[in-house]
Amino acid sequence: MREARVKRFITALGITLMITFAASILSAQNGKVVYIDTQRILSESDMGKEAYKQLNSMQDQYEAEVNMRQYKLNSLRETIQVKSSTMTPAAQDDIEAQYERELTELNRYIQDAKDEVRKTEEKLLNPWSKELDDIIKSYAEKNGIDLVLDKTKPGIIYSSDKIDITNQIMDLFNKRYKEKSDKAKAKKE
Repeated sequence: MREARVKRFITALGITLMITFAASILSAQNGKVVYIDTQRILSESDMGKEAYKQLNSMQDQYEAEVNMRQYKLNSLRETIQVKSSTMTPAAQDDIEAQYERELTELNRYIQDAKDEVRKTEEKLLNPWSKELDDIIKSYAEKNGIDLVLDKTKPGIIYSSDKIDITNQIMDLFNKRYKEKSDKAKAKKE
């Protein structure tokens, strides 16, 4: 529990620092920064509504099966509790083993169902995520936006080349590396 809080805090801190850094660079260059909530678009768009309708239907089917299996488990548990004093040890062992098998199968079924829903969600949404990124890039270029951040997941969706300082930083880094290398060589001589 504590580790999850620490991870969320670190993620939030990283996002805040990234946004602050990006905003300071862009303000120095009179850039335009915007954010977008891609998760909201994917869930509230027409495509998203259709995809989530399919996913909800799939989840409802799995839930119905889980409920049926849980009912069966509860019945077995009640049988064990109520009749265990009147059962032979062998019969009691058999019903307890059956309960354990059913419980294991239920847990396996639940995990398999979660995996299947996740895979289906990816299959339905991933192609549209790429399409959404292309739309965002086109919109940003057309409207003079220099940086598009995603509110839902940390990361940059689009950035214009005019705010990319990678080459300048690499030049400074190479210069410092060369200076230190030259100093190290001079000390050896």
